[in-house]
Amino acid sequence: MLEGSSPARRVAVAGVVGALYVVLSLAVAPFAFGPLQFRLGEVLKPLVIKYPATIPAFAVGVAIVNLFSPLAGALELALMPAVNLIGGALCWLVARRIRGAIGTYAASLLFALLIAAGVGTVLHFAAGLPYLASFASVAVSETVLLLVGNALLVPRV
Repeated sequence: MLEGSSPARRVAVAGVVGALYVVLSLAVAPFAFGPLQFRLGEVLKPLVIKYPATIPAFAVGVAIVNLFSPLAGALELALMPAVNLIGGALCWLVARRIRGAIGTYAASLLFALLIAAGVGTVLHFAAGLPYLASFASVAVSETVLLLVGNALLVPRV
């Protein structure tokens, strides 16, 4: 879809995807924050596998959504966009190295676990919650959402 397209088109598509992430995440806002997180927008994140232009869009989208978090502070507003940049880039890279469906699912799982590690860190330091419990609860929802997103959105050859 975006390969060989103009830079302006890639930026426009990334902007639309980032905005859709924000809308879907805030639509379930009461569940988008805290140790039992469920952000519907996360289902879009496997798009980075085929469309790497969306990687920074997700980082910006996460920063915007986190402005509405009851825990919004420097740690969450700086760490989570960085985690999404790194996680998105690693997801794209792993999917390139491990070809086929196995690679895309492994990449999505890695992305989900990196996000859970970041959220667990924020919840531990900002809310005083136990890290492992926070990581585990977020890892479950992130894994489900990203694997479902992979199944629905990542084009197969």
